[in-house]
Amino acid sequence: MQDEVTKHTKKMYDIVKDTKHTLGEKIREIIVEIFIIVFAVTLSIGLHGWSEHRHQQNETKEFLADLKEDLENDVKSMQVAKDSLSKSERSFLFLARLNKDRLDSLSKAKSFLYFYSSLGTTKISNGDYEGFKSSGKIGFIEDKKLKKIILKYYQDAIPNVLEAEKINAALLLKVLDYWAENSDQDVQKRILSPKLKTLLATFNQTAKSSLDLYQEAIGLANEITAEIDKDR
Repeated sequence: MQDEVTKHTKKMYDIVKDTKHTLGEKIREIIVEIFIIVFAVTLSIGLHGWSEHRHQQNETKEFLADLKEDLENDVKSMQVAKDSLSKSERSFLFLARLNKDRLDSLSKAKSFLYFYSSLGTTKISNGDYEGFKSSGKIGFIEDKKLKKIILKYYQDAIPNVLEAEKINAALLLKVLDYWAENSDQDVQKRILSPKLKTLLATFNQTAKSSLDLYQEAIGLANEITAEIDKDR
């Protein structure tokens, strides 16, 4: 392109110096040369922009394909953690509702009292997202709805889930610590303890909120996947 501009610029110079042409002829020829230069430059810029845009969209397509796999793994991980939390929540709710009469009834029936106390930890596959974002390429995603959902998932939903998991783990540890520290007491006394009732109620409350957060994040992940499939 630089060579073409130089060639036509030199031609305009030669036209000006040419004594065989009238002033009117020179002006017409110079205008033609200027038009050729402007057209060539505009075309070159347009082709470069088109090529750059195509390259950006190819990068975006590859990113979204990788992101889909990451999200599928996230959903599996969150579903396992959600199921585990749900079991613990139901188990602790059962304990929290036990009263003396019910405990006496279970004791007479020689029922084995067991409660589920395990939590899963979500493993988020966010390497592709962080790499794409840190390189300033999130703007390459032209679908505004898709871009908005992706940002909401990684910037809001996932941090909320991970923070909730930390809180649940801390509360569960308090329950288990209390149970172990008072192992010298009989089971009925430990279960009816106001302190344990408070710990169980707090855990159940945060667990319910956490289950909603899992559901929201899983829903967003599935929505993103559906949008990616729609554009294919």
